[in-house]
Amino acid sequence: MEHSLHLSQCRHSGLRARITRAHVVYARAVSSQPQAANTTPQSKTGPAHSTSPQKGFHVELVCPICLQTEFKIDVSTGPTYRSFPCSTCKRTFTSSRGVPDLTLTSGIDPGVYKSESFAGQDIFRNPLVSFIYERGWRQGFKSAGFPGADEELKLAMEFLAPAFGEVLLDLSCGSGLFTRRFVASNHFSGVIGADYSESMLQQTKQLFNQDQLLDNRKLALVRADVARLPFATGSLAAIHAGAAIHCWPDPTAAMVEISRVLQPGGVFVASTFLKTFSPLGELFGDDAVRPLNQLSSSRSLPYRWWEEQELRDLTASMGLQNFQRHRQNRFIMFAVSKPHEARKQ
Repeated sequence: MEHSLHLSQCRHSGLRARITRAHVVYARAVSSQPQAANTTPQSKTGPAHSTSPQKGFHVELVCPICLQTEFKIDVSTGPTYRSFPCSTCKRTFTSSRGVPDLTLTSGIDPGVYKSESFAGQDIFRNPLVSFIYERGWRQGFKSAGFPGADEELKLAMEFLAPAFGEVLLDLSCGSGLFTRRFVASNHFSGVIGADYSESMLQQTKQLFNQDQLLDNRKLALVRADVARLPFATGSLAAIHAGAAIHCWPDPTAAMVEISRVLQPGGVFVASTFLKTFSPLGELFGDDAVRPLNQLSSSRSLPYRWWEEQELRDLTASMGLQNFQRHRQNRFIMFAVSKPHEARKQ
């Protein structure tokens, strides 16, 4: 969800005001549909798009209920998929505007039952919020220490290097801020952009298509719930989640799924916001400032700020290891990996 907000500056009222101010800009842009300039950095090893014939890549999805029925998509044929029937679960999952929807409620009327909503996730399903995300919202992260998309990409690439040449899942991809950059890098055989927000996925598609240098045979989009990923166990070499984990309703369930779908040796890279007094923790130790962070808890906000040790404990409890991180101010990017299978004696 490449989604977030520096909520020490933006409470609910401020958020509403921010969205209201952007409404006129959004309405004008939607009516005129101007073409955005190509601002996606290209790989130093060559342009992402080539006139020579290139093959697309295959995406292997599974039923999010039974995790058994497979749905294979050839990206080179274009977004022609319409439905995904699972004979085991007697369910048919649908697609919307060319994007497969493999969430648990896809293709059905839930009836009276309504699952509990989470504001930190639901706000990004608002089309206006999705529209302004790269048009001012994301730039606000700088005050918390986020170095900016291009520098964050460099840091992520260092962690993702073991998976170069493989398919990358950009989880909670939001508007595709990093999805586009991953495709442009030419370091991955394909990139899957996944998000829970339908409007964010449409922003990803729109911004991607506006950049003529990007090869659409290297991108697949899917609507997915991080707590029940529609990917087979041990099927992915790399997962990235930029500025997202603080928006997830259940980080524990999400980390279980991430650990499940990673193949042995696979890497997970993520960035998020640290707690308010974490910069002091760099000087005096996180243990020393923990009482201050507990007093300034983010529980009243629709997001969860983190302490580095919490991230270490959460990932380790799911069998992920080799925790590495880059940290400045309240920004942290960390990487963990799935252990290799032990060799049989």
